[in-house]
Amino acid sequence: MTQTSKILATVGIIVIFMILSAVLQMGSEQGGRNPGIFGIVLFIGLIAGIRSVWKKNNDNTKLKKD
Repeated sequence: MTQTSKILATVGIIVIFMILSAVLQMGSEQGGRNPGIFGIVLFIGLIAGIRSVWKKNNDNTKLKKD
């Protein structure tokens, strides 16, 4: 992955997290409430997604050319 595609993927992951977090908060009564365990799961998913995008890929295999 190129640097630009990693940045775009990271921005996309963050936007999806924000949308899902807003949907989770929207279902609460007036005054709001804490997202609880679902918020923690969403946050762990955010971190895992960003780490998987930025993980170093050491694919140095060379193709055989006959």
